[in-house]
This record gives sequence, structure tokens and C-alpha cells, in this order.
Amino acid sequence: MAPLVSAVLSFRFGEPDGGARRLLDAGFALLLLGLCATAQALSPDRALSQLRHDRWTPDQGAPAQVMSIAQTPDGFLWLGSRQGLYRFDGVRFERITRIAGEAIVDDDILNLFADEDGSVWIGYVSGGMSRMGGPRPANYAYQRDDVPVGSVIGFGRDATGRLWAATSATIVYLDLGTDTWKAPGDMGFDPAWSPQRLFVDREKGMWVAFSDGAQHGIAYLAPGAKRFERVPQSIETPFFDQASNGTLWAADEWGVRPLAQAMPLPGHAGATASWLAPDFKGAGLRFDRDGVMWLATADGIARVRDPAKLHAPDKVHPAPSPEYFGTAQGLTSEVVWTLFEDREGNIWTGTANGLDRFRENALAAIRLPRREQAFSVEADRSGRIWTGNPDQGPMRVTPDADQANGALVQEVGGADDGVTALHRDGAGNLWVGDADGGLWRTDGAGLRPVPLPPEVAGGGRIVTMASDHEGGLWLSKVNGGLLRFHEGRWEAQNAKYGMAPGTAPRALVEDAQGRIWSDAGQTIRVFEHGGHHDFDEEGPGVGRIAVLRTWKGELWIGGVQGVAARIGEHFQRLLGRGGEAFERTAGIVMLANGEAWFIGRPGVTRVPASEIARWRVQPSYRVAFDRFGVLDGLRGAAEQSGASPVAAADGQSRIWFATSRGVHWIDPRELQRSTAGPGAEPVVLTLHVDEKNLPLASSLTLPAGSRDLRIGYTAPFLRRPEQARFRYRLDGLDDDWRDAGARRQALYSRLAPGTYRFRLMAGDGARPWSEREAAFTFEVMPAFWQTWWFALACLVVTLLLVWWLVRWRVAIAREGLQRAYRARIGERERIARDLHDTLLQSMQALVFLVDAARGRLERGDGEAAKAGLSRAIREANAGLVEGRDRIRDLRQQGAERQDLEAALCDLPKKLEMSPDFAYAFSTRGRPVRWHASEQDEVYRIVREAVANAARHAGATHIRVRVTAGWLGVMVEVKDDGCGIEAKLLARGNRDGHWGLTGMRERARLLGATLSVTSRPAEGTVVRLRLPRWRAVRGAGV
Repeated sequence: MAPLVSAVLSFRFGEPDGGARRLLDAGFALLLLGLCATAQALSPDRALSQLRHDRWTPDQGAPAQVMSIAQTPDGFLWLGSRQGLYRFDGVRFERITRIAGEAIVDDDILNLFADEDGSVWIGYVSGGMSRMGGPRPANYAYQRDDVPVGSVIGFGRDATGRLWAATSATIVYLDLGTDTWKAPGDMGFDPAWSPQRLFVDREKGMWVAFSDGAQHGIAYLAPGAKRFERVPQSIETPFFDQASNGTLWAADEWGVRPLAQAMPLPGHAGATASWLAPDFKGAGLRFDRDGVMWLATADGIARVRDPAKLHAPDKVHPAPSPEYFGTAQGLTSEVVWTLFEDREGNIWTGTANGLDRFRENALAAIRLPRREQAFSVEADRSGRIWTGNPDQGPMRVTPDADQANGALVQEVGGADDGVTALHRDGAGNLWVGDADGGLWRTDGAGLRPVPLPPEVAGGGRIVTMASDHEGGLWLSKVNGGLLRFHEGRWEAQNAKYGMAPGTAPRALVEDAQGRIWSDAGQTIRVFEHGGHHDFDEEGPGVGRIAVLRTWKGELWIGGVQGVAARIGEHFQRLLGRGGEAFERTAGIVMLANGEAWFIGRPGVTRVPASEIARWRVQPSYRVAFDRFGVLDGLRGAAEQSGASPVAAADGQSRIWFATSRGVHWIDPRELQRSTAGPGAEPVVLTLHVDEKNLPLASSLTLPAGSRDLRIGYTAPFLRRPEQARFRYRLDGLDDDWRDAGARRQALYSRLAPGTYRFRLMAGDGARPWSEREAAFTFEVMPAFWQTWWFALACLVVTLLLVWWLVRWRVAIAREGLQRAYRARIGERERIARDLHDTLLQSMQALVFLVDAARGRLERGDGEAAKAGLSRAIREANAGLVEGRDRIRDLRQQGAERQDLEAALCDLPKKLEMSPDFAYAFSTRGRPVRWHASEQDEVYRIVREAVANAARHAGATHIRVRVTAGWLGVMVEVKDDGCGIEAKLLARGNRDGHWGLTGMRERARLLGATLSVTSRPAEGTVVRLRLPRWRAVRGAGV
């Protein structure tokens, strides 16, 4: 105890005033451990060395100086330390610094108490209390709220539901009406008593150990009592706990004992007895549900599996030896402040350097002497397990938690050359094959040798054995082949069944019809009717076979590629969910209830009987299974050669497996107990939106433009956090659950505006998905462009735009139709003008001349009439020529529409210009694809300009150029003629000539602009400019 006290006294506290300082100095060295509720327990059939130990130090995020541990109904573990308050889910330590938005009183915590309503009460070394969670979270300081001065050493609720707190100065209870702390007053607790420990038993009786300065004592408030009673016994600062049978125990630096044996309790009769087991010197006490005692000592922890044997030990029944666990075995520190058992039965210790956990392994490993490899296991007729390997003889192994390795191991004489094969025959006799080829059999007193035939004796190990229904023993031996021993005679089987000499199967078994089955390379072989049959194409399909077993008429096969069974006359491969093939199966055990157990490369596998039954009738069904590996206590790998068998069941419903590092056993009944507790419930921890942490609530509103969501979550899997699995879904987006595996974070990006609900479930390998979901709802607000009114406005604008485009296109179409109509009308008017100006006038003149000639004839003036008729003929010919010219012009326009550039090149020919006349045509830019009507009008304008220059201006050089650009097309006609007078240009035409006027009218019909620039004696330039959309058809320029 001295090192413990010294360590306590070395701590530095705050500096309270006056009496508070004196109370702290006087009492804190004795106020170390809080008390916690009892839950499930670890199996007492396991030695401490067979439990799994895990540790967390500050390097893994754990706090140091863990003074108290509590567990809330949601499953989380709470740690009160000298460095603050922490919450632990089995993986992550979360620092808690605020309560209801207010900072906690202090980081120096001495005691925690998990209340029934889910809140956690926190007691501080320097005084004051806090309530985390529950209906009224708050801080209570000793300067206010009537909290007494002094370190808070414990909390508890009595039979009336009243909450009590003990400080180093006094005890108080919480008045729910005023939410203040009140002294017990006339309830019989002397104000001079300084509490040292507070404990509430299962019957809600409250025990308070105290000191009055002169002596120590215990005050007891019985369930329903109005006053405390002082127990007439002096115990110095005891640690209390209650065993599973209801016995109240106390431990201090002098030892440990049942409290009822040490003193008469109120309402109890008992005789005073001395302290038992004074060497324990406990600094803390905890009983698990099965009654195993755990003690915090000055050197770590101690464990007593059967504390009842501590009563009056003698030479016949000596006191049990405790199991110790300290820093040499991996404990984080020898200074243990607190012991705690959670609701799953794990034992936790808070130490000066972190946190430790002890939990039960599904598989109990047993270390065997000498070299650990190639073990065989088999049960004898009494159900005891035999084992051995090629380096040591056979041993009997009996589980015994009193042994350091968890089992009593007894070496059996005989087969000293080592064990390679074990076999129990139908009569219950155990046969042992050794590494040197010898054979042994149990005879009640031990092992006796069984001679082998001289030709196969010695050398070559025995590989495997099997029994037949006639009592014969089949034996496979390296270099000796297959042999059968019956009624004292040996018979070689290789020649009998037509096998190659020396062929030694690795696996043998007899089925219900008396046939012997063995492996045969990559398939299976059956011996019957004096021969053998190999199943090649229709075989089990498991590769090289390592084990054969029969169960209720079925043949089970394990091999390199998995497991199969022969059901009826057909082989069926067994496959598990997720594509599991159960590869490299070396051992098979079938239980009476139909449950199947395998050991192979992945570890130990259990397939429930219900899954096997469904697979029998539905061969394609993928079975559910449980897997046990390193985290469950498995050491080493399953042996594939050199040992037979490697799996067996004993007489106590345990299943044994041999690996390269010893033997293990598992009890299926304990598995049912380990999965009977409540599962972990998931909790959403954080919500980050665009890297900003938002406070969680059942309903949230996220700002507009929120892009990236990161949701952190967890579940308190304290037993096997490595097997935790999560799934989640976001209603409003996800159609199904998303399997997150062990990941504890959900990510979403680019969520559309709307209302969503995030749902989370947790599970592990031992339990299905949690019944309760963690969920919260949030709404993503829309940006202004995501609102309904913006969408409506866009729709209205779009409709208006479509309406405008339709009207615009209709207007263009109407304009095109009107332009075509005007063109047709204009063409008709032009034709009418041409007919009027040419043919009609010529015909009218012809009529006048003919009529005049007739008059002259009537008057007898023949010569005059002849001259008149000649003139009429000339006028008629001239009219015909002019009409023919106009018709020719009309006919040529259809051809000219084919290619305007070609037509403009041919203008000199069409106008019958002199060969000496200089005419040049050129284009710039990409070729123009003209509208037909526009092409005709442009051609007529250019032709008129060229004809005027050639006929009236006396030009000798004329240049025509077409320039196509992005904005439109320009056609330019330039000559070197005499030019046009300014007055004539201003007037627009000469009397009786309509060339310029016609050109302008045509340009106006095209929507183009026509400009004429000229000076006398300097020539004339005519420019026609058309917009691109009027000139171009189809693709752009």
C-alpha cells in the first residue's frame, strides 16, 4: 500500500481556502476509487492468461490517471481522469469540455456516476459537481448551490430514489424541488464524520465509511429507513462490493473479507472474524457476475476465481492462489485507480498510465510444453482430450483455470517418439501412431504397443487411421501403404484393391454402409467389393483432401479448396456468403444438433444447423457463418500435414482444435451467453458542411449553396470494436442502404435543395443490425436560382422568348412571301412595260402604217402605198427583233440562277460587246450560295450597270468584283467612261431612260443599298451592298 499512498500524496491539487484545504490534505490520500454497477462477467472457467488483454496509453489517445469509469445506458464508456472527462466507444477517445454550453468545473476528476436517466454525475478533486446529460445538465460549485467543500468521493441513489453525494467533508442529497444540495439534518449522520467511501448495495441500502478524527466507522441507511445507523465495527477506508450471492465484501490495505463475518450488521446476526487473505492488500475491489473477485493491488491487479474458498482455509482446503497481472504481463501501470465491469462483461482498469481491458476469448488457448507444432487431438472413451506432436509423446489435457496455462496437462508414457495420428475406435479404444511408425493402444493402465508386420515396421510415420464395422483398424503408413488389422492379423490392402505399392492415403473414414473412403490425389476413393472406385468428374471438387468425417449417413470432406458433403448419391460444395469457400479445411466436427465446425486457413468457422439444413435441400444456397480468429484467441494456423485429426469434441460439449501453436477449445454454450447482451446503438457525432462544424439537432436547416456534407458517427462496441459494421442511407437520395463496413464517416456532395433524413444502423459479427436507428432530418435551402419562383420566372422568360422567336420567324416568312409576291408583281409590271414599250407600240405603229397604205391604194396612189407598206414591214421586223430580245432575256434568267459568278463572267458575250472591250471579273472571300430570287435581281442590276457603261458612257475598261465578308456581300462595277453629270445623278435618270431607276427599284426589293459615284471624264462606280442573311443560303460565308 505504501507505493500507492506515496503516489497519491505526490499529486498536486488546486488551492482551496481554509477548511477545504485542511480536508483535502487530510483525506484525499484515502479517496481513490469510485464504485460502479455490476453487469455481465467473464467465465470463471478461464485462467487469467486465457483472457484477451488490450491496453490504451496516452500514445493511443487515452488519458493518463484514470480515476473512475462509468457506462451510460447508450453503451458508451466514460472516463474521469486527472486530465479531464472522456467518452470512449472502443476505438476513439472523445474529450468532453462543456456541459450545456458551459465549461465543466475542472479537469481534475475523481469520481463518475452513471445515473438511471442516462446522465453522468461528475465529482471533482477540488470540489464541486456536474451533471452531464439528462433532463437538467448543470454545474454545481461549492461556492454556491449549497455544495459542501471537499473532494467528491461518490454518488448513489437510495431506495426512495434520492440522489446522494459524499464529499470529504460530509454527505448531501439533491433536493429536486430547488435543485440544490441539502445536508441530511436529523437523519443520524454526525456532521463531524468525514466520509471516505459511499456504496449502495443491490437492495438499495447505503453504506458510508467515515472517520471522525479519532477512529473509523461505517454508517448504514437501510432501505426505507429514516435514519443512519452506525455499525459497531472499525474498518479503515474500506472498498466495498457485493458478490453475486449477495455477500458484501470489504477490502483495504490489511486484506479482504466478507463484511457480515466481521461484524454484526443492523438486522443481521454474525460473529466477528479476523481479516482473510491479508496478503492481498487490496486497493480496490470488484466482483463480476459469476462471483470472480478482482482486486487492485500495489503491484497491478489480482483475480480470485472462487473467493468462497477464502472462508476458513485449512490444510485440506487451502486458500486459492490469486492470479496476478502487472506491467510484466502488459498492464499499462502497476498503479490501478479503478476497476469496472461493463454490461458486456468486460473488465476495465483505470491506471496511472491509461486504460486496460480484459475480455473473454471465444477460443481458450492452452500452451503445451516443448515445441509447438503439428498437434493432433482426439477424445478418449471418457471424453478426455489427448494430444501430441511429432516432437513429444501423448498428453491428456483437462481444462483447469487454476493452472497458469488454463489446463492440467499430463504426459502419458509410451509413443515417446512423438505423435502423428490419433484415433478412437467404435469400442472407445484410443490408438496412437508415432513419428517412427509405431502403433499404440490404450488398455486402461496406459498405452501398450501393437506390433506391425515386419515388412512395414519402423521408419515412415503413421498418417491416419479408421475403424470398420467388423472391428478392424485401417491404417495408412508412409512407405507401408494401406493396412488392415483385425483379430490380431495384419493384411496389406494395396494389392488387394489394385493400388500401387506404398500408396498411403492422408484421410480415411468408414461410412454407414461399411465402405471405406479415402483421398486419391485430387479426388476421392471408395473401397468396396474387393476393388475401389475413384470419383473423378463427379467428385467433391475440393482439391487435395485433408479430412473425411461421417455424420448421420453423410460423408463430409475438407480439402485445400473448401468443404463438400456426399448427400445421398451426390456431392455438394458448401459455400458461404460473400463467396467464402472455407479453403484449406483440415478439421471437421459435426455436433449432434447438426451444427458444423471447421478449422482452416481463415480460422475456426461455425455454420449453424439451420443453415446446413437449408443448404441440404437447396445446394446453391450460400450459408451464413461465424468466424473466429486471432481476435478471438486463436494462436497459430491449422495444420495441413503431419497431424491427424486436428479437430475433435470432448465429453463436456467443448470443441477442440489443434494449430501450429498448441491446442484450443471453444464452448458453444458460452457463445450463446456472450451474444445475449444488448447490442450497441449507433450515435451521430458530428456534421460538417463545407468544412464547418454544425451543432446537431433532430432537425436542421442548411444554408443555400451547401455542397459537401461529412457526417461522423460511431457505436460503442466495447468488446470487439474491430468487428463493428455500419450501414446508412439518406432518405430523399438513396434508394437502399449503403454498406459502410467499419468506416465511421458518411460523405455526400452536391445535394439538391430539399428535405433529407439521415439514418444509421450498427452491427457486428455476433448480433444483427441494431433495432434502434440513429437519425436526424435536415433541409438544404435553395439558392435564388434554385427556388420555384426563379424557375417560374425562367419559364415565363423562355415562353416569351419562344413567342418572340415564333413571331420573328413568322414575320421573316411573311416578308419572304411578300417579297416573292412583290417580285412576281414587279416582274409582271416589267414584262407589261416591256410589252407596252416594244411590241405593243410596234404593233400600233404597224396598224397605222398598214391603214395609211390602204388609204393610198383606195386613192390610186400605188407608189405611196408601196412605200408605206415597206415601212410597215420594217417596223414589224424591228418589233419582232425587240420582242425576241426580251424573250431571250427572260429565258436566260433561269440558267443564270445556276451560278451568278459564271453568268457575270459571260456578260460580254451576252451583251455582244466588241472583242477589244476590256472586261474583268473577280471575287474575294468564300463563295456565296445565293437565294434564287436575290441572284436574279443582282444579275439584272450588274447587267444594267455594265450595259450602260458600254453603250452610253463610251467606256473601254469595266471591272466587276464580288466581295463576301462576315457582315454581308458587296458587288462593285467600275468603268472608265465619260461619267454622269451631278444633276443627272441627283435627278436619277434621263428623259425617256429608266436604267438607274430600275436598278434602285431592284436594290430596294433586295433590302440592299445601291450607291453610284461618278464624275465627268473620270468614270463611274456602282456599289451594291446586301446583308449577309439576304445574300447567303444555307451555311455561312
